[in-house]
Amino acid sequence: MPYFSKASMRSIFPPTDIPWFFFPKTLLVLATALSATAKKVFIDNDEANTPTILIPLFAGWEILGVSGSFGSSSYVDSVGSHATILENYSLDSCVPLYGGASKPFLRTNETFHVWEQLYGTLVWEGAWSPYYTDSYTWKDFSYNETLPGAIAMIEAVKAYKDSDPVTIFAAGTMTTVAQAISIYPNLVKEAAGLYIMGGYIDVQYAHAAGSSFQDDLVSDINIIQDPEAAQMVLTADWKKIIIGGNVTNAETPSQDLYDEMIERAGGLEEIQESPYLVGVNETVLSGNYTLNSVSTENILPFWDSVVSAFMVSPEIITHKTSVALAVDTSFNSPFYGTVRIWSHDRAPTAYKTGNVTIVDSIDQDKFYDILVDAYFQNYTNYCTGGNLTELDY
Repeated sequence: MPYFSKASMRSIFPPTDIPWFFFPKTLLVLATALSATAKKVFIDNDEANTPTILIPLFAGWEILGVSGSFGSSSYVDSVGSHATILENYSLDSCVPLYGGASKPFLRTNETFHVWEQLYGTLVWEGAWSPYYTDSYTWKDFSYNETLPGAIAMIEAVKAYKDSDPVTIFAAGTMTTVAQAISIYPNLVKEAAGLYIMGGYIDVQYAHAAGSSFQDDLVSDINIIQDPEAAQMVLTADWKKIIIGGNVTNAETPSQDLYDEMIERAGGLEEIQESPYLVGVNETVLSGNYTLNSVSTENILPFWDSVVSAFMVSPEIITHKTSVALAVDTSFNSPFYGTVRIWSHDRAPTAYKTGNVTIVDSIDQDKFYDILVDAYFQNYTNYCTGGNLTELDY
């Protein structure tokens, strides 16, 4: 089996109205393999995330393309880390990889740090950290260099607008999606909708009184790095905009999750030694939550994975709220690059707001089930046969 790693810088649902958790796993795999009308998604992210790729595939969705964009990772690292995941899971021959946005619309490294001097330093600065160093070079991997990610996104949406509208999943900066909208405004009408990771609200107290780690968790870097793009995207007239926001910080590893993965694999030693379980090992590590928590970097939330999970299985959402939303795009503001929300009847009228749905809570146990099931599949034959098989340990 191929080697793989969860190449992140930080760190099923057959098509039916019946909730996925009523299906035995064998039926889920069969339904995935036989689905002729799989839902379709185009993924843009600023750093690779293994479950974000695996969860839609296990759900029976088709990934029409993945683009790596500048943000938490440098441009080359974002594209490169996605290439690593696709290659190690033998998905590179059927999941196209593109280069997304290489830089934000307006914000630059210089203006980013000037703003910090005026209004406060962020704990996590992404690829604009003065200590950031690239992990990849462009010679380390291959991708589709002939087609920009924004154009690939447009073409995917146009191709299926009448038969099976494409969902856009953006888990990094909104720059690539904004590029696509500026080139082809009909994108928002022809796509099925938009799911994003980001959009934290009511986090000032955590910024001021929390530890540096807590401050880091609630820093909305995906929007902060390109506020203008985020405002364009989040106020566009999509059929629906679903935002992860605060709920994604609430879903973290736990001892129960460790125990479930260890039991599924047949023991911690199997996880630590099996090349195909490297990603699982990066989650469970010692297998002991207390030992792992000595370093906060070992217990980061499941951010992008949470949004991917409720995108393909909305049944796990237990509460959501519809609000009007806008992004502060005033450079001379301490809230530059953060979202502001209102009830629809009291939203401002002097500038544009978007109609969005914020997911407030999910069923954590069902999310864990999705995550574990997606991890413990063999994707080796997906591109050649269109089928998955459960790993047998």
